Amino acid sequence: MRLTTCMVVWMAGCVVALAEAPAPAADSTGEVGTLLMSGRECLTEGKWTQAMALFEKARTLQPSNNEVAFGLSAAYIEAKRYPEALPLLETLVKAVPNSPTVKNNLAWVLLHVKDTGGTNLTRAVKLARAAVLDMPSDYAIWNTLGEAYYATARYDKALQAAESGLRLSMLAGVTNSPCRELVGRCRKAAGADGREAMEPDHP
Repeated sequence: MRLTTCMVVWMAGCVVALAEAPAPAADSTGEVGTLLMSGRECLTEGKWTQAMALFEKARTLQPSNNEVAFGLSAAYIEAKRYPEALPLLETLVKAVPNSPTVKNNLAWVLLHVKDTGGTNLTRAVKLARAAVLDMPSDYAIWNTLGEAYYATARYDKALQAAESGLRLSMLAGVTNSPCRELVGRCRKAAGADGREAMEPDHP
């Protein structure tokens, strides 16, 4: 099964795909449909608390609805409530294993949930790589891969990923891409020459 993306919004910590869930257990109409629509609006407006409340209510009505779970996980991520987003995304990555958006967001959460053995970071890199292979034109997903490499001290690889994301964001006309800041961090960590992040005339 695959998540059918109908709208994607890049926010502070993840790619928020406002998507149609694959074969939900119950029809997303009526009250659940209204809650989903309102939750999405709150996500795009940066109203994380309101979005969480709406998605949580929808989840009580349809616990197995993947679209509701995804929206709730995105709201948790933006509110930096990563431990609460983790089980939702772990379930989603099994339900929709071919979704690059779900892989990306799970990778992002794993980067922010501490573990003692480094398992989370290893998985984050693997998931982020897979997401990039699935959707190589998305600068936000390249940014996640760059952050994953950075967290594992592979600064050269992190810089390559961040620069790829920056190129794509500039092609998309995005001026506030998080890739720009990451490029600077990576260059400093890798001992590069410290120049500012690439501008459009520096491919």
